[in-house]
Amino acid sequence: MAGVVSAFFSALIIWFWYGVSVHPLLFNKFIFFFVTREYTGRGDQLMIWFGWTLFLLLAIGSAFLIYLLFVRAGVRTAFFSPIRGRIRFNRATRMVYVLRPHYCGGNAAFEWDRLVALLKPYPARIERVADRRGFPLALFHPPFKHDDPLAEGEDVIFVGPTSLAGAPEYVAGRWEYIRRFMEEGPSVDYISDDAPPTYSRIPRYLPPDYSTYCGMPSYRQCLREMGAVFYLPLYRWLVQSTCTWPSFPDEWRSNSGLGEPEFKPVQTGAVMTALVYRAEGKLSKEDSAELMRHWGTADGLEEVLAR
Repeated sequence: MAGVVSAFFSALIIWFWYGVSVHPLLFNKFIFFFVTREYTGRGDQLMIWFGWTLFLLLAIGSAFLIYLLFVRAGVRTAFFSPIRGRIRFNRATRMVYVLRPHYCGGNAAFEWDRLVALLKPYPARIERVADRRGFPLALFHPPFKHDDPLAEGEDVIFVGPTSLAGAPEYVAGRWEYIRRFMEEGPSVDYISDDAPPTYSRIPRYLPPDYSTYCGMPSYRQCLREMGAVFYLPLYRWLVQSTCTWPSFPDEWRSNSGLGEPEFKPVQTGAVMTALVYRAEGKLSKEDSAELMRHWGTADGLEEVLAR
């Protein structure tokens, strides 16, 4: 977030420099941020002189900072980019499909049997820092040939957020869930409320909190996922106005025949998406009933059926 704020104020400085230096020479008018004024006399010449000296240096420094933030740092992942990466585990094809920007390795498909889980992916020299920031689950794809000096095929993907809750033990639990899903698949419809902590069977209908949002985020979804923070709506608007939603290529046939979650959230189990769509009136009566039947309440289902 600090990088985004720095980029925003740097852009304002560049805009101010343009308004007092370049624009009056081209159109005989000054622009002070968003207010225009006619070019008049000697005092305005002094302003232009300052614009091409002091303000020019500030504008050059701001442009260089923006370059560093977008090209060398992580701000470029928030603007003019896919709004988020996506990973899909497909049991039918035994493949793992990854959507990511080209500067993060680009889209890729990996054979499930070749991936290796790394529960502590950091080198020993920075593990102390990792203990404070949390551990991610990393899936390593080794080179196709172990003696290949170019290490062709070597890659790594990070699944889910970093976790401070019992890391790396919590990360191990996430990996075990993915492994069981890929190897065994869902074996029960629901997890019983009195299930012991060691319960390990995979349910077909996960609780909403375990689901995610699919599709270009809306303001309502932003509040549901992240809570109400005073700067968040503006920040999300800036992101959404420049980013795109990544879609899996049709030729991958990665959706197991159920369709894409952003178009069929109820059928694919994208519960958070379905809840937001329902609140926005985008779900049909049949999909709303199916949503209430598996993830809602009896009163909610009765209300839908009574319509």
